[in-house]
Amino acid sequence: MEDRGRYFISQPEVGPHPPYSNYPDALLSAMQIARTIGPKGTIYEGDIRITQFHLAPGTHYPAHAHPHPEVYIFMGGEAECEWGDERFMARAGTVTHCPPNLPHAMTVTSDEPLRAYIIGWAPGGDQDVLNSPSTML
Repeated sequence: MEDRGRYFISQPEVGPHPPYSNYPDALLSAMQIARTIGPKGTIYEGDIRITQFHLAPGTHYPAHAHPHPEVYIFMGGEAECEWGDERFMARAGTVTHCPPNLPHAMTVTSDEPLRAYIIGWAPGGDQDVLNSPSTML
């Protein structure tokens, strides 16, 4: 069986996060991603972005926001999170919704990397919104 086809990816490999927006290099070096589906994904789709995301133990991902909505599906590790005025612990099985422009931040508290899938989409099909970068606040 193949590891990849037109409609599936099996075990995508994460790699270093490239330079991005106003994110500091120290933060980017603590992140690893695999762009699985989306405008820059292994499988192209213009209206949705699904990214496998890893964040190193002890990393603080400061408050940031973006104009597109996101869902995080946490797969492993643990982090203290702040989405707007809500604080919570994210661990395997936690699912979050982040509305457009909501400040959100996290700090990895586990000894293992935080692992999640992040799903962002183009509300109303507006791909310009999906492709607008996040900004550190």
